Amino acid sequence: MVKKHSSAALPRFAAQSVSQQLSDYLRAAIVQGAITPNQRLVEETLAQELGVSRTPIREALRRLEAEGLVEFEAQKGARVRSVSINELSELYELRRLLEGYAARRAAKHIAPPELAALQANNDALLDLLDHPDARGQQIQRLIELNNEFHACIVQASRNRHLIRTAKSLLESNALYGIYYYYDEAKSRASHYDHAQILAALAQRQGARAEKLMRAHLADAQKMILQAMRQLGGADGQPLDIPVFSGII
Repeated sequence: MVKKHSSAALPRFAAQSVSQQLSDYLRAAIVQGAITPNQRLVEETLAQELGVSRTPIREALRRLEAEGLVEFEAQKGARVRSVSINELSELYELRRLLEGYAARRAAKHIAPPELAALQANNDALLDLLDHPDARGQQIQRLIELNNEFHACIVQASRNRHLIRTAKSLLESNALYGIYYYYDEAKSRASHYDHAQILAALAQRQGARAEKLMRAHLADAQKMILQAMRQLGGADGQPLDIPVFSGII
């Protein structure tokens, strides 16, 4: 317990620590494809380039490790985690099961403000597609909106264990979002699917919401798999994502 002092003596805390800001910056670079899978993240080099000490860099990398974006190797340091088709299959198999169940429960428990938030989210996604910004920022924002949509439905399930597990899966999915949103057709398919799921939730149709969610995630897996193979991937093999330019 911190001993209470007068307000003048209390320390001031920044809204975000330096390491948090660095993790946000590096996460965005990974999601945008500016930093690619398997790329080394050398603490000293990053510290020099970003004008900070190595300590907050190390803390930021540990945050990204906890999210599944970065991994540490003995004697080699950090690198962006590789992606593989096998992992994709395992990840989406779990997401279909958990998020399908979450959608069924959400149809029963979801509150009007949450339905409004989902509608606003999907409207924002469509607006971004109709009025695209710079390529990197658009992909990052599309992934953020997608994750927010799915997280809101999971939250509405009112099952705390499901919420915790699904959050981990969504974080692990970040690297694959680059593949899903790298062309406009996939993004618009996502918007349509979300609209259908939202309608089922609003009508309290639990079975339909579950069916639609599972189908949506199955289609997403197929689209990502197709993109990965087009870019040179083979089953079970990690592959590097080229830095896309001007695709969205």
